Amino acid sequence: MRIPCRVRRFHPLPACALVLCTLAGVPATGVAAEAMRCELAFTAGDWSARHRTARGIGELRCDDGRTLPVRVSVKADGGDALRIDAGAASFSGLEDPRDVIGAYVASGEAGDDLAMRKGSIALRVTATGDWWHQGGRPGTLVIAAR
Repeated sequence: MRIPCRVRRFHPLPACALVLCTLAGVPATGVAAEAMRCELAFTAGDWSARHRTARGIGELRCDDGRTLPVRVSVKADGGDALRIDAGAASFSGLEDPRDVIGAYVASGEAGDDLAMRKGSIALRVTATGDWWHQGGRPGTLVIAAR
């Protein structure tokens, strides 16, 4: 008994289009995304002495009008209770607001601001609150989507 089988023939047109786009420097998915700036406003006051971490919420607003509600977790290097009343972070060179999701580590200070990095993404953090004004700085900032 013979089982019917449909053999699909190879069509070179899609493969040729992909090769031509690659040679021309055009992304196959369309136009490359333009880099944008985003600002994050957040608070973090739910302090856990055991984990030396404060948790809170924030909202990311980008130049193109998109917003992203986020959760933040700020880990302190010292043992003092951490509270950030009004935190702000600036991102630049992003292609998508979701690129900010992840863990950032402190990479130095610039005046009252704190420089942090996650791979190639850099940000500057500033804040208000007693802990910040007394010289407290986070070692890690984790941003997650809400």
